[in-house]
Amino acid sequence: MVISGRFYELRSHVQHYSWGCCTRGDDVAYISDLVGAEPDSRPWAELWIGAHPSLSSEVDRGNGWELLNEVIASDTEGTLGGSLLSRGFNKLPFLLKVLSCERALSIQSHPDLEWARRLHCSNPRRYPDANHKPEIMIALTEFYALAGFRSTASILDDLECLGSIRMWRQIWREAVELTPRVFCETLLNLPGSVARVMLQDLRRELKSRREPTEREALALWLLDQHPCDRGVLFAFLLNYLRFEPGSCVYIPPNEPHAYLRGTGVECMANSDNVIRAGLTSKTIDIRALLGTLTFKSGSVKVCSGISESGGVTLFKSPAREFQVRFIRDVRFDVSRLAGVPGVALVLSGSWHFRNESTDQVGKRGSSWFWPASMRCGTLEPEGDDCLVVIATVPLEDNNEKENKSKKLKRSK
Repeated sequence: MVISGRFYELRSHVQHYSWGCCTRGDDVAYISDLVGAEPDSRPWAELWIGAHPSLSSEVDRGNGWELLNEVIASDTEGTLGGSLLSRGFNKLPFLLKVLSCERALSIQSHPDLEWARRLHCSNPRRYPDANHKPEIMIALTEFYALAGFRSTASILDDLECLGSIRMWRQIWREAVELTPRVFCETLLNLPGSVARVMLQDLRRELKSRREPTEREALALWLLDQHPCDRGVLFAFLLNYLRFEPGSCVYIPPNEPHAYLRGTGVECMANSDNVIRAGLTSKTIDIRALLGTLTFKSGSVKVCSGISESGGVTLFKSPAREFQVRFIRDVRFDVSRLAGVPGVALVLSGSWHFRNESTDQVGKRGSSWFWPASMRCGTLEPEGDDCLVVIATVPLEDNNEKENKSKKLKRSK
């Protein structure tokens, strides 16, 4: 059965990772409340909207629920469209999530395309695909993260004040030139016994402070969660970001980061490749880390979306796989994105998902898919305080088309 050109409601699923938010009394976990679930004791970490094979959304074409990734595979022309196929995409290129955490995620990075192919080839179990994973995080609540290396001078300002790290300091002081790479490499290669003693000393030192600095308070918070994990010391190596609802941060491949606390909308290339550096019980691949990380200072910054029109905010990124829009209290014509597929998630209020043949109402927490074959359609709010987020692949611009044309001519 070929998928037709209209909106399809999805059945999307939740990941209950340990760092997710839990319901406590009247304080209901965001994702649990969003999807209308009965409050329970589980951590509600991520809601996935998309076609990733690990947790694909489901779609009903009239014969019961089917996995969206399998539906797309059965009709790539109708679902993805010729534009995406010509750009080399034979799967939905992005994954939309709501991420909600009250504990720190692991310090991690995602390899670029070249490294993803190499790592997948050498260790497909640990690196399950050959794709990169740029991502954007858009805050829905006050959000905290570590991302990108600080300058050497800033790192030294904090580390020189700590007597407990003398064993680490003795090693990096022998370097010809101090750089973020030296701090990272010497930390990761410290013997486990040395790191454990150092972290115990660090806890005692920081607890003795009458007025710990912001970084020291963060390190103590991380020590409470991971008392024997050297990843705690990345609190002094990486930028500490705090951003308000509506602000965002783009994380390119090969940049270390860890989301710490808060709820936001995340969109990423459709990959599951993770290289971990700390704050985890999982494998830390030191060789892959040191081979891939950029070690650039100040390369990750908090920014804002672009106002396209009243009520529509575009969150662009350098990634060719995705762009995100927040649409608040205004009608949005999906035909302006004709020819590419998209997904939507209703964050508040109710919305009409209309096209020539259907008018469906999407309540808060509902998720939706439209195929590239849908040439016209609108999203229309019902009442006030209505917010929907949509993710699509960016339309090809003229430069991209010209470059393709030149490549085609050269190949002839």
